[in-house]
Amino acid sequence: MTKTRIKLKPEMNTKKTEKRHPPHVRLFIYSLIGIIALVIIMIQLYELVHFRMHHDYKALLPVPATHEQGIEFHPINEALSDIPGMTLVTDNDILKLYVDVQTANVAIYDKRNGHVTYTNPPDAAYDPLAGGVNRSMLMSQIIVEFYDANRLPGRYNSYDYSTSLMQFSLESIQNGLRCIYTFGDLSSPTGIVPVYISRERLEFYTERMPDGDTVYMRYLPYDLVPGFMQLSEGARKGPATLRRMNASFEAAGYTEEDYILDMTASGVEGAIPISFIIPLEYRLDNDELIVTIPVREIVEKGGGMIYRLQLLRSFAAAGLEEEGYLVIPNGSGSLIRFNNGKTYTEDYLQYIYGMDELTSTFTVLGNSIPARIPYFGIYRDTGECILAEIEAGETLTLLTASVSGKLNSYNYIFPTFILRGNSSLAMFGTTGNEAELPVVEQFITDICPTVRYSFLTTEYKGYSGMARYIHEKLIRAETISRISIASTDIPLYIDLVGSVKGQKFFLSVSYAGQNIMSPYSDAMKMVENLAQHGVMHQVINYQGWFNRGYYHDVPNRIIPIRGLGTIKDMKVLADKLSVLGGKLYADVAFQRVTYDSRRYNMRLETSRYYAGGMIAAYGQVHPVTLFKTASMGYPETIYNLLSPRFLGRYVRKFNNAFQQYSFLGLSLRDLGDVLHSDKKRSEYINREEAKLIVQDSLQTLSQHNGGLLISGGNAYSFSTAAHLINVPVSHNDFYIVDDEIPFYEMIIHGCIPYAGPPVNLSDVYDETDLILRSIEYGASPHYTFTTVSSSMFKYTGLNRFYSTDYVNWRDSAVRVYHQINAALSTVYGSTILSHEILQNDLRLIHYDNGTDIFVNYSDQPIYHQGMLVNAKSWAVKEVER
Repeated sequence: MTKTRIKLKPEMNTKKTEKRHPPHVRLFIYSLIGIIALVIIMIQLYELVHFRMHHDYKALLPVPATHEQGIEFHPINEALSDIPGMTLVTDNDILKLYVDVQTANVAIYDKRNGHVTYTNPPDAAYDPLAGGVNRSMLMSQIIVEFYDANRLPGRYNSYDYSTSLMQFSLESIQNGLRCIYTFGDLSSPTGIVPVYISRERLEFYTERMPDGDTVYMRYLPYDLVPGFMQLSEGARKGPATLRRMNASFEAAGYTEEDYILDMTASGVEGAIPISFIIPLEYRLDNDELIVTIPVREIVEKGGGMIYRLQLLRSFAAAGLEEEGYLVIPNGSGSLIRFNNGKTYTEDYLQYIYGMDELTSTFTVLGNSIPARIPYFGIYRDTGECILAEIEAGETLTLLTASVSGKLNSYNYIFPTFILRGNSSLAMFGTTGNEAELPVVEQFITDICPTVRYSFLTTEYKGYSGMARYIHEKLIRAETISRISIASTDIPLYIDLVGSVKGQKFFLSVSYAGQNIMSPYSDAMKMVENLAQHGVMHQVINYQGWFNRGYYHDVPNRIIPIRGLGTIKDMKVLADKLSVLGGKLYADVAFQRVTYDSRRYNMRLETSRYYAGGMIAAYGQVHPVTLFKTASMGYPETIYNLLSPRFLGRYVRKFNNAFQQYSFLGLSLRDLGDVLHSDKKRSEYINREEAKLIVQDSLQTLSQHNGGLLISGGNAYSFSTAAHLINVPVSHNDFYIVDDEIPFYEMIIHGCIPYAGPPVNLSDVYDETDLILRSIEYGASPHYTFTTVSSSMFKYTGLNRFYSTDYVNWRDSAVRVYHQINAALSTVYGSTILSHEILQNDLRLIHYDNGTDIFVNYSDQPIYHQGMLVNAKSWAVKEVER
């Protein structure tokens, strides 16, 4: 039989021979991995050096102020005190500073007129309308708002928690007084008997007691803190036991300081009561009182964390029988009349320079006009006039004003300083329940809040006098200067939109491209056309001229929009405006960076809100949800807030690139308008520090081509502004407010030409009202134009610009301009001496060149001072002074 030899295959589970790539493939793979690793390392190094190690801004931050050492309080002996019951601290040629050594109340005596101003009403303790805590607040100089160790809010007022307990001391300082308050109920329910004490210290003291063994037996080991003993519950609840133990500890040499030492060393939250040590300083400076809180000297104990501090809530408060008003920086300015009976409405509350956008809510319930100046005032019809300037810490200030009949019998205004940021973290449980946990910044702001109170004479009477006093002071400080008049015609301000990114179509296919709205050649025709109609002094703010249009990329380089024309065309336009007496300004935004900006690291360069992943991104207001983070289909309208840390770098790079455009002025869209912080944990920049960084950037940019055109016009931008647009020419119509005044305008008129928002983009347009308001406020007209149809905005992020066609607005704009110019050309470059609110809706504005302007808002003609002012009209009168 033939045998068949069968060749068997290897078993399936036999280990296969490992495959190996050819050498050249392995080399390629290893090289690719190496290249990727090298790229990652280079990116990390770039981020480290370019972003994380960028600290140039720190050179701009203030050096912490040195603390003046006080000396033992030495009052000045007077034969006859000008203020009975009070002690003279110091005086100068104009003022005397007094203090009540029992209550820490301070008073200022004015030698020129005998007026006395108190930090607290002398009869506050007997106020018939105030009771309980409201009376205590009326008698307090400081009110502290804080969180305890469990993040529960609390409030201490200096009367209940310091002065009434005699927990304050007085020191003499140069030209003034320091009052050091200790806030908190320092009394212990166990006396000096420690609730927590280390075993070694307990043994040390009980060995020195006659009944040491008995005292020692009343302590039990405290498991939560190794090595510490805890007083038993039974001993804590026995008054007789505690009296005996207090006597024993005292006999052993144990003191209150030892008690605080042991309770603090235990580390137990709430072991010692919450307390604060806060110094308050008063100094005289000519006709002014400077009030300061040296924050670096504040001491927090017991786990309490101060987040807000109200300063001199009742300073110069006016009573029920007095007549006068409070002056508030509400938009253009407002008056709150004493005792106006508006007791059922909210107090006036407003942040200086608006709320920090980084900490504002994502929902908008209404549009408000920000307070752009850090001034407020109090005027009595008796002639007493006090102007207050928030000299330091104004960016962290919430200003409050109220009238009599709400909490007490007084009308008052005061600042609240935000020393720590705080927010709420929403917590959600598994059962569907939710709660909010307060989040408080760890470190207190290292800024010394300072308010300077100026005591004005009758030369500076009322709100007009206050404005003129500020105006003259700013001129002396060379913050502003009088206009060098080349032409008596007022400017016509025009925002000219050059280009904006929008949806375009090619063969029915949509794509993103530039919509050219106002090429330079068309702009030239518009300028010439306006000149033919007698408008020579044209100031044009050219928007959307570079880096992809209106919503431009970060401005660290300049790439002009080709469709607008050449740089030569732009220069020809600028030269034409210059010949006519106007100027061409190029618009740029630095702080608000569009969402789709190129060359921007959103992750590292954007301001953050506490949590590492939360960056500041905002956009349009959704008409239904009212969220201000909507793009409405146009992502470029969403913007990030550039961290102040990197602002200087972008400004320097843009400034270098802008040198070739020396024929242009520079218009700043946001540097004088918004101010925000950066709350990164590692590089925290508060709003006061951000202001210093912005001011340095403004100074850098102002070196180019003689001043800046600034939008918004916050007070810190005055020194670098050649023109201001979008300034407040109205106020917020809060119910508590009585009258609207041009307080802001009176400060800068004659020094910085200005205009309000564009009138053709207003929700309500009334030509007559526009003319009258502009004449009263000394403001030039302001328009937003395009040289092509505004229908071109339909598929762009500027679709809200529905009414910008120059051809449609030309006749109205020319008519409005000539009407306003006819009145204001006579006072261009002049200072407003006074503004009067007369009966029947008549306003009278006095200028220092001898001109009076009457504005009649009523429907009837009015005779006043021999002048006939027609209904809904105005009149100019030359007056010899």
